[in-house]
Amino acid sequence: MKIFETTLRDGEQAAFIHLKPRQKADIAVSLEAMGVDIIDAGFPVASTLDWEGAYAIADATNKVQLSVLARHIPEDIKAAYSAVKHQIDRSRLTTWVMPYELYTRYANDTNIYKRVIDSSREAVSYGRDIFPAVQYYLVYSGNRDRNFLRELACEVADAGARCIAIADSQSTLNPDSLASLVSFIKENLPTGIDISIHCHNNMGLALANTVAAIKAGANQVEATIGGMGDAGGNTALEQILAYASYFEKDNPLFECGCRLDSLYKIACEVSKLTGFQFGSNQPFVGPDTFTVETGIHHSLAQNIQNSTFDPKFIGRNIQSTVGRHSGLAGLREKLQEIGVETSSINFHILYSKVMEASEKEGTVSDDTLLRLVKEM
Repeated sequence: MKIFETTLRDGEQAAFIHLKPRQKADIAVSLEAMGVDIIDAGFPVASTLDWEGAYAIADATNKVQLSVLARHIPEDIKAAYSAVKHQIDRSRLTTWVMPYELYTRYANDTNIYKRVIDSSREAVSYGRDIFPAVQYYLVYSGNRDRNFLRELACEVADAGARCIAIADSQSTLNPDSLASLVSFIKENLPTGIDISIHCHNNMGLALANTVAAIKAGANQVEATIGGMGDAGGNTALEQILAYASYFEKDNPLFECGCRLDSLYKIACEVSKLTGFQFGSNQPFVGPDTFTVETGIHHSLAQNIQNSTFDPKFIGRNIQSTVGRHSGLAGLREKLQEIGVETSSINFHILYSKVMEASEKEGTVSDDTLLRLVKEM
């Protein structure tokens, strides 16, 4: 499973996110150290800052593969090339043609399918003349005729594309329909063509869809830190990596070279630089995801750790907090966490005092807890 990391391009398309070239370079260095296979360096023709961002990413990294996005227009492709030409040996062009057959103004154009195919072939052929590799996006895949998508995929592969990306741009596919589409397209492609999966998360299905696509034959995943991206965002990098390491650790389809232990640190770096806030209990990266108050979760975390996902794998730890949902196990764990000797404490009495305090404070602070211990 190859990881195509697109935080610095598709992730940055989230509203209010604007990274400077130097910031993109810094994040790219961290992603390269983490072990992602490909970094999406951006859409150079979009603006001067986008061009400078792609250039800075190429300049700051050493070995990771780079992708630059361009429409099928030659000027776009030239701009993409100019941004990474100093690292062209490890760069790829990623291009696409819009799904013009879906546009109302082309409803009566009997040649529109041929025009999309011809433009796509020309873009891929032109890109192959100046880039070592080309990836082609089947954009809006969930909205288009699957027979045409298969024909288009075969045509661009014949023109030289080495990777076909199936993009569920509008979140209109579910795991079954996406898996079926992957299999349908893959069975007619030449051997050796990668299939990438690019899922948006408007319906909350990005992880499930990505997993289904890999099992159906896709071998490249496009993802962003924290699921950043426009509207509902993208497949979250940490979620697919955690899924692979926990549920599919013995499945060769999900093998990848990413180091999970640095993931949370990178997520915090991205959040700090962008101002993008993860949900409080967002899986793996939320600030309170591994904070436990409920008594049963305290005891279960202690007693059956081997059958649950260990947060240490992504550089985190379970944190305890005390409140009216807590039990004795959580209270004891919290005292040990803040350095209190517990051997002489009557926990049943302390627990009663904590419950009284929680009725006033809700969550009982460390200072309050220490005061209650001293008063016993």
